[in-house]
Amino acid sequence: MKIKRWIQRGIIVLTVMPALYGQLPEFNYKRAFDVPFFYYDVVTHAAADQNMTVLNLYTKVAYDELQFLKVKDGFQAEYEFSVTIFNQQGGQADGIILKKQVVVNSFDETNIQTVFDVSEAEFVIKPGKYELLISIMDMDSKKTGRQKSELLIPGYQGPGLQISDIIIADSVVVDSIGNIQAVANVIGNFGESQESLYFVYDLYHTQKGVEIPVQANILDIKGKVLKKIKKTLVPDELRLTDYFRMDRKDLEIGKYNFQLIIGSDEQTLEKMKNFTVRWIGMPSMIQDLDAAIEQLRYIAKGSAVKEMKKAEEKERLRLFMEFWEERDPTPGTESNELMQEYYRRVEFANVKFSTYLEGWRSDRGMVYILLGPPNDIERHPFEVDSRPYEIWSYYQINREYIFVDNTGFGDYRLATPYYDVIENVH
Repeated sequence: MKIKRWIQRGIIVLTVMPALYGQLPEFNYKRAFDVPFFYYDVVTHAAADQNMTVLNLYTKVAYDELQFLKVKDGFQAEYEFSVTIFNQQGGQADGIILKKQVVVNSFDETNIQTVFDVSEAEFVIKPGKYELLISIMDMDSKKTGRQKSELLIPGYQGPGLQISDIIIADSVVVDSIGNIQAVANVIGNFGESQESLYFVYDLYHTQKGVEIPVQANILDIKGKVLKKIKKTLVPDELRLTDYFRMDRKDLEIGKYNFQLIIGSDEQTLEKMKNFTVRWIGMPSMIQDLDAAIEQLRYIAKGSAVKEMKKAEEKERLRLFMEFWEERDPTPGTESNELMQEYYRRVEFANVKFSTYLEGWRSDRGMVYILLGPPNDIERHPFEVDSRPYEIWSYYQINREYIFVDNTGFGDYRLATPYYDVIENVH
């Protein structure tokens, strides 16, 4: 087998990572420009043609994910936002390519993880199953971030009540004639300075002037109703856009579900949308404190992680923030760059390397989180005399790592053993 011969020849050497000794690795927290990472959200609405559905796609990319260049009046980044929708036969059902430009005044603004550029694309498409491919290419580096997902487009034809998907919005503006314009949140969480979130939806009905009861519930992750709002709508049109406002002060930090219930006993419709109330000072990638603590396993002592996990909720948060404050490379500033970069890598690993395991738990995820993007990846997906494998090269530390997919399901494991080292250390 080719891989075995490579290892026997001594080409691959796996160093014992500092994390195995419970010490924080000296990995470079500075943004090693890799492919741009982005968030996206898909929302569907009824189309004018009852046989079709409107699909709105929103993307959100942090300024820090883009490559800015000095221009006359500040700094400028350009990226290409492209969307392709494939039908079940693999043919292209629809698509779009947009060029975006971002201009800021100062260099500091180019490195912010909490300020985003938002893009929107709209498609009119037949209900059915599709595959969605979204790409964002930085025009300077030509590096491209891609995300794929399965897409189920519902239909809105038929009599009686219908409700669209829910948009979580950062703000809502109502014009002089009552039209509602919403700025999509995309990520689904409260930012550091946000006081409110808005939940926007369309209501479709076949009769004007009919009273329609509407109820919005806020549920915790266990399904318990924490807050309930009721109102009655009397649409004077067959299509009505409505929204609910939720205040941050009404909710503790954590994950929630927004539940929308419309109608009476004769016909009741329900839609759900999850969202997060975030901790002040935390990266937007962190939406679950317990998960964030578990993800410290590569850089924190086992005893420190256990202490956090056993603590009560407020104490758990204090210990977690204290851990990162002690390692803040720029104390006294608004952002903890090390924390931002660590969880950006965790998020990237989850998107790129997840199989039956979350991406951050995989071997490729571990190496990526600790060392960042490799300088080169040599992929061998189809070899006659070996399993699929990848070779990651890190020129700055003169190391290469081989990952082998022994199962054929994308579960790439490090070819060099390290489990015995972990057992001896811990």
